[in-house]
Amino acid sequence: MCSAGACGVPQNVQNSNANLADKYITMTSFPSSAKVYYVCDVGYTPVGGSRVRICKNGKWTPLRLNCERKPCGSAGEIVNGRFVYSGVEFGDTATAVCDEGYILVGEVRRNCMSNGWDGRIPVCEAVDCDDPPVVKNAEMKGPQEPPYNYRTVISYQCRVGTLIGQKEIWCTKNGTWSTPPRCHGKITCPPPNVTNAFWMRAQNRFFQHQDTILIECRRGFMMKGPNSITCNNDGQWIPRLPECRRRRNNTELLHWRKSSAKEKGCRRVF
Repeated sequence: MCSAGACGVPQNVQNSNANLADKYITMTSFPSSAKVYYVCDVGYTPVGGSRVRICKNGKWTPLRLNCERKPCGSAGEIVNGRFVYSGVEFGDTATAVCDEGYILVGEVRRNCMSNGWDGRIPVCEAVDCDDPPVVKNAEMKGPQEPPYNYRTVISYQCRVGTLIGQKEIWCTKNGTWSTPPRCHGKITCPPPNVTNAFWMRAQNRFFQHQDTILIECRRGFMMKGPNSITCNNDGQWIPRLPECRRRRNNTELLHWRKSSAKEKGCRRVF
């Protein structure tokens, strides 16, 4: 039988985040003036009040213990990334987010436990792209060897034809290359417009890339510039078009020589 003023097993206090200490769990009766002690639940810590309840006149005094969630603080720093927090106390989570162009290596989420954050700080590594695509009839300019990291830029120049699309491509945040261009059609050069000259295949309306022709001046004209020209990949003749200038006849030449002699004589007088 219970003695006068004795108390039974104390009931749990709702929303207190505290429980009766383990040593009282097997007890079923407590004498008057008996004391029991409470402890905060796992993940909670006492922040004031009393841990004690007393049996008085067959009833337990109210529990005054205040238990609050344990803080975990920062989950750590991520290079090229960050943590997004639901909070920094017991039961909260920290979710890792990498900057654009980086991928997460490790666990995406850390949990605030009774003894701190679980797991390890993950790593954000730069996105890599495979080798850049080959564009037919085009030269590629840029890094020639991997790694091709996020935002690496490669440019193209057509050896033959016209470039269709963007000249430059880049390694995207998804680890793929942006859309490459293409080279369309064949490069042609127009007939060389050299007055008072003739050349092979003069009837051709266009000449193909790398075609080379020899130019000769008509009788009575002399050439100034190259007599051999080649169709370049930009549709222009290289090194440049020559000129065919009229030759001086004997009378003109004699007049030119006399004029030159007079000018020289004048210079000697002065």
